[in-house]
Amino acid sequence: MTLSETIKRKLEDEKDRILSSFSVTKQDEGFIVDYIADCDESSVKNVLDTSRNIFRLINENSLTIWPSLDEWSSILPKEFVNSFSDSTDSDDWTLSDWLYWFEPENRAWFLWNIELIGNKSLKISILVYEHPFPWEALEVLFIKLGTGEVKEMDT
Repeated sequence: MTLSETIKRKLEDEKDRILSSFSVTKQDEGFIVDYIADCDESSVKNVLDTSRNIFRLINENSLTIWPSLDEWSSILPKEFVNSFSDSTDSDDWTLSDWLYWFEPENRAWFLWNIELIGNKSLKISILVYEHPFPWEALEVLFIKLGTGEVKEMDT
């Protein structure tokens, strides 16, 4: 698989934001969509840190050959991996279903920022380039980490 230069640039920009604790605010195209997810006060910091780590791991493994499902199972946090169903008969997502939306050629959005709002909510901002866009993988990530419903914020 050869990544287009556009996808490589978008992944590099996302990596810069992740590694700089999201202090980079340069936005040259696309638009930001914000979501909010509520957590238990006791778990919000863990959800924040784990989600940032998962985004970092996905990003780091997107510019090379896409790992196999078994490799992803050893790359991603075990508790997160174990939260997925193994059944293809279920309405629940499998890890393979979820990872599909993070493969570079399937990416419709890129992480812009995740921040704590108050002491039990997260604001999740993503950079998108067209509307509508598939965002369900974002929702699945945060629900699997223990948040409530992920809702788009009113603008």
